[in-house]
Amino acid sequence: MRSKFKWIFTLLLAFTMQFSFAQEKTVTGVVSDKSGPLPGANVVVKGTTRSAQADFDGKYSIKTKAGEVLVFSFTGYTNSNVTVGAASTYNVTLVEGSVKLEEVVVEGYRNTTKSTTVVAQSTVNAKTIENRPNASFIQTLQGQVAGLNIATGSGQPGSRSVVLLRGLATLTANSDPLYVIDGIPTNADNFRSINPNDIESATVLKDASATAIYGNRGTNGVIVIKTRRGGKDEGKTKFRYATSSGFTELQTAHYRKANTRQLLTLEKNYGQGLGATLTDAEIAAYNVDTDWSKYFFRTAASTEHSFSVETQGKQISSYTSVNYLNQDGILKGTGLKRFAFRNNIDGKSTDGKFNYSTNVAIGFSKSNDAGSLGTAAVNRNYVLGAYQGAPYLSPDDYVDSVTALDQYGAGGLLYTPIFLIDKQKTYVNNTDEMRLQGSIEASYEIFKNTTFTSRTSSEVVETRFNQSENPISFNALVFLNPGQEFGGFEDINYRRDFAFSQLWQMDWEKTFAEKHTFNVMLNSEYNFNQLNTNNFRQNGLDPATFVPGAGTGYLSDILAHDYYTADVSALKLKKNLISYFATVDYDFDKRFGVVVTARRDGSSRFSKERRWGNFWSIGTRWNLGNESFIKKYNLFDVLKLRASYGATGNERVDDGTIYASLNPSLFLDTYSTVPNVYNGTNGYAFQLGNVDARWETTKQLDLGLDFEMFKNRLRGTFDWYLRTTFDIFDRTPISPITGQQDIKGNSIIDVVNQGVELSLAYDVVRNQNLKITVKGTGAYNDNRVYDIDVNNGQRIDGNYITANGNQVYEYYVIPYAGVNPVNGNLLFTAADGSLTESPVEGDRRITHKSEQPVYQGSFGFDIDYKGFFVTSNFTFAQKVWRFDFDMDGLYDPTGISNFNVSSDLLDAWTPTNTNTNIPSLNATNKGEDARSDRFLRDASYVRLRYLQVGYRVPKKFLEKTFLSSASLYAQGENLKTWTRWQGFDAESPRAGDQNQYPTPKIISFGIDLRF
Repeated sequence: MRSKFKWIFTLLLAFTMQFSFAQEKTVTGVVSDKSGPLPGANVVVKGTTRSAQADFDGKYSIKTKAGEVLVFSFTGYTNSNVTVGAASTYNVTLVEGSVKLEEVVVEGYRNTTKSTTVVAQSTVNAKTIENRPNASFIQTLQGQVAGLNIATGSGQPGSRSVVLLRGLATLTANSDPLYVIDGIPTNADNFRSINPNDIESATVLKDASATAIYGNRGTNGVIVIKTRRGGKDEGKTKFRYATSSGFTELQTAHYRKANTRQLLTLEKNYGQGLGATLTDAEIAAYNVDTDWSKYFFRTAASTEHSFSVETQGKQISSYTSVNYLNQDGILKGTGLKRFAFRNNIDGKSTDGKFNYSTNVAIGFSKSNDAGSLGTAAVNRNYVLGAYQGAPYLSPDDYVDSVTALDQYGAGGLLYTPIFLIDKQKTYVNNTDEMRLQGSIEASYEIFKNTTFTSRTSSEVVETRFNQSENPISFNALVFLNPGQEFGGFEDINYRRDFAFSQLWQMDWEKTFAEKHTFNVMLNSEYNFNQLNTNNFRQNGLDPATFVPGAGTGYLSDILAHDYYTADVSALKLKKNLISYFATVDYDFDKRFGVVVTARRDGSSRFSKERRWGNFWSIGTRWNLGNESFIKKYNLFDVLKLRASYGATGNERVDDGTIYASLNPSLFLDTYSTVPNVYNGTNGYAFQLGNVDARWETTKQLDLGLDFEMFKNRLRGTFDWYLRTTFDIFDRTPISPITGQQDIKGNSIIDVVNQGVELSLAYDVVRNQNLKITVKGTGAYNDNRVYDIDVNNGQRIDGNYITANGNQVYEYYVIPYAGVNPVNGNLLFTAADGSLTESPVEGDRRITHKSEQPVYQGSFGFDIDYKGFFVTSNFTFAQKVWRFDFDMDGLYDPTGISNFNVSSDLLDAWTPTNTNTNIPSLNATNKGEDARSDRFLRDASYVRLRYLQVGYRVPKKFLEKTFLSSASLYAQGENLKTWTRWQGFDAESPRAGDQNQYPTPKIISFGIDLRF
């Protein structure tokens, strides 16, 4: 019995000791390097969210269990792992290294590291992209990458941005970069359906060594987007919930618009309009003063919710997220709603030879657009009414559509705001977009060092556009034809864009004699795109049964007239691209490297004779920081020289979507029927195709330097590039005997962009409690065109000229010289220097001014102090010019009695007011300023693009909660702009703005919880 008791007691004691061994305990120690303690060093229990940070003396304290692994890390040092045993104190000495340089660089078809890459690239990580209050993540890249100019000229939520990398390299072709999401080529038209919080990184590939592997799609650069994945180590499932709410409002313009009394006085002086019928006393007593911009624009609200789940595992992991966004536009009636879902799975076999991944993303967006913006449609353009509506009218003047028609009959265009109020109430303009994107990738190590990979991906974007004009609306009533009983219309347009891509890839990598490493990659790829559209318009609607989008209220055509005939059209376009390409990457001892790329593309866009093209690049690097003669100075943590040269192409030779120039194809002769050619009979029109048409080609030389100094406190990249684009697509003159003056094709024109780019970041303070980082980017681009062989080396397009030795599309106008004090007419400077009131075309001058900025960049700072953080980003563009057509409209005296104008016209020339720069209201040559530089303005700016202030709750306050991390923040976009531009937005990409939707100021507040 005693023996049995001893056995039970011994077993219980062993169990108790094992249980005690597995209990948490507090481990302490000091983290240091060869020079002493490392304040701020990180200590993490591997595979968990438990972590600690060393204090000013390098001391740390963390709860852990025996058997767990502590990972010690510090920027610029090699990580150190320690397995916890029975001891409670572990002192660790970290060794300086270039860990940061070994970060993975995503180059699209292959991944490299910072130390071995030869390409010019910039990577923007998730921290910069996530939780920003932009419907399209592309807008968040502005100011983050040197040489990348992004401008969004519309405040419509989710609107498309104009992206230009390293200058404009073409005359008529498309200048968009290629976008690749998880290996799937796509375009920027549909980013409003993507959740920015799903993006792990966006890498901008700039030089030929980076983009030649994309062949005839790589000239304008490539933006490679990588979405989030699950963790690779064993660990618990991670959850994240982020939400934000905010508001947007109209930015401030600096136009001096007339108020009611000023406008009535101007009408009295002009002798037209309501003011001409009133006495001075009646004008002074008029008490209606409407600011129509406050009526049509609003302070709009936005809300966003994101939830994600991340599983971790050595064999399989996943990332799943859902997102909902509801963002109202500042223009009443506009807005965007988005729902997005994503699931990414990664897995591998137990022996690691077989790896696979799947990506599935679904996005649905519903946008309400304004329509007709930027036009002179007084009955359709809301912004025109907001900017130029007469202030002595009131929204209360609107009664209904029939009354609006009567007001139009009595007052004409004066009642423009009333027409637009009616449109707001009777007009529908909705776009529903469903985006489905999926891919599957599998790789297998078929031999030692040899891996075969297959990736299949597809994307379907379906868009349904519904626009309707109620039959009982001002616009329907005013355009009724005699004998037409019902008006109005409804458009239902359906678009289906399908993309398919198949990649086969073989990789071989081998190291010889421990210093010579070769990597060879062979690829074959097929890309297919198909567009189907169906467009339908019903003319004439029955107001008794019409419901927008329901197909009700449609009227049948009658014998008396054809007013109710439906218009129907359909379109089907296809595009194929077959490619074979390879890279050879050689590395010597992590010191020298060479990468050679070759690609052959066959595109169905061109004729069989011109279908195939060859593209190539060679890139080299010298890791000077690994050389002993550099190491001995202990100055550089990283120092690398890069050089590359190669040729890329641009197959999108006509601007627009990827389907531009496919209908009809460039190389086909086309025939079309033309009515009433001779004696009332039909005839044929003939348009010559060009079988020799081919892509534009760009050759680019890039020299770069990457460096890190002072234990990674100072980090920077410098690049100099020279891009020459030839075979420029243009309309080339041909013999008139063919029946036409010119033909689309490649010319001998060259466009050259030469510039420098610099990115810098410096940690001014970096310790346990405080980190202050200042950062900045800058770029200079010199754009020139050569070898125009017609019209004395000049290509003239209205107010623009492209001339040999100058920039593409410079302003070509007549100098405005002010006001003639004798008669109040406009004066201009003639070619011989004299002043004239009647300029001729020969008086135009090359201004050497362009809408493309010469200098651009950003600067800002990041501060992190005991959980409080501040992030800022200022962007700038200099030497950029645009026409201010909104000001032109406000300075036009012919609008008096119909529209509002600038109060500056009160100082217009009169016989008693001759010393003024405002021409007479009755100037006889007012129209001549359309050819002049009178309203050409400097659009350079500095903008506080982004500011975020927040607080990260210390982990010690979360230890007894389910949360592993919690932060709250307030942030703003477009907060302040310093510029001479007087309009609403200096950052617009358009050469001239008039009555456009301005980008807003955005303020939002949010929380980010992880558990």
